[in-house]
Order: sequence, then C-alpha cells, then structure tokens
Amino acid sequence: MLEHKPDGCGKMSYTYIENVKMCRFNDKGFIYRLIEMDEDIPEWSAHDIDFDADIFDGLTQYIGMTSNPHARAFAHRNKKGNNMMMQIIASCGCETEAHYVECKKIWEYKKKFGKIPPLNKSGWSGA
Repeated sequence: MLEHKPDGCGKMSYTYIENVKMCRFNDKGFIYRLIEMDEDIPEWSAHDIDFDADIFDGLTQYIGMTSNPHARAFAHRNKKGNNMMMQIIASCGCETEAHYVECKKIWEYKKKFGKIPPLNKSGWSGA
C-alpha cells in the first residue's frame, strides 16, 4: 500500500524490482489513467502508482486497463505523445473485475464532466 506524505506524494512500500515483477506479464489487472505532463518524459516506461488518485482533478486524459503496464505505457507514448505519464489507480484480481472497474471509472468521469476522457474513444466495441 502507498504511504502518503504530507505534501500528497506517495511512498511505495515495495522495491522497484518487486514493482517490475508485479507489473510484468501476469494475471493481475491494472486500471490506469494517462496524465498529460507539461514536458516530454525521457523515461519511456515511467509510471506512477496512486490508488487514491482523483480522476476528476483535470489531469485525466485517458482511462484504461492492462496486465502489463510497462508495455502499455510504451505503446501509449508512441501513439498519444511523449508527454503522457501512466498512473496506476487500481488493481484487480481477474479480467472481469478489471473490465468492470475500468468501465465504472469511465462512467464516473462521464457523469461528472458530461463526456469521456479526451483520449478515450466512444463505441460499442469496449471501454
């Protein structure tokens, strides 16, 4: 779990290596958002983890799910821009739960703002 500091930054309770193992080709599902940063991010696999993230803070550009955050972050940066930071906002135990949580987050965003996040696509083929 994340331990919050007074300035709002989180501290991981696990090591970098444990984080890589947790996020690589496994049976976990992760819900994430893309945040548009002011400048390009030099590290292609850079991502943040904040399970208490506020998706309504005006920074959310996209909400999605993945079982491999490293590869997904790389793919997004190639298509959506080098200034996109992936922030993992939830983890799920199976793909069904991940689909549910992803759709629920997108729905909550739409209820608040009247539209889905700018980089999400609307359609009947998936979230």
